[in-house]
Amino acid sequence: MRYCEVCGKGKAELHHIIFKSEASYMANIAINFKYLCDNCHRGKNGPHMNNDINLRYKRELQDNLFNIFKEKDYFNEEDIKEKLSISTSEVIRLCRKLKRYKEGYKVEDIVKLCMGNKLYMESWEKEIYDLIGFV
Repeated sequence: MRYCEVCGKGKAELHHIIFKSEASYMANIAINFKYLCDNCHRGKNGPHMNNDINLRYKRELQDNLFNIFKEKDYFNEEDIKEKLSISTSEVIRLCRKLKRYKEGYKVEDIVKLCMGNKLYMESWEKEIYDLIGFV
């Protein structure tokens, strides 16, 4: 039995941090999973009802992805397969949407694609970017 990662209650269900509708290739990647009880999943303080919680989980996942790919700037298909613990067909599907450079696939591109083609930042970071006109 799985326990809720937030409150510790039993009977936790699988929550996809990046929803299947945002990036279907993330559906089977374990790093994208969070186990939550019904209340922590669909309650008023769950990611489906509370956007702050949803964004916090997305930023945590994004940080985890950057951490997984931190030792170099580019990775090949085999590296990505190993780092994300995915099948050959899943890595092919993922890499099809990435630009390949002579060195391999760029970390920022890999993470952004895994995040549903978005990068999430803290609100203070967004405010600074908005102030300087950086998009």
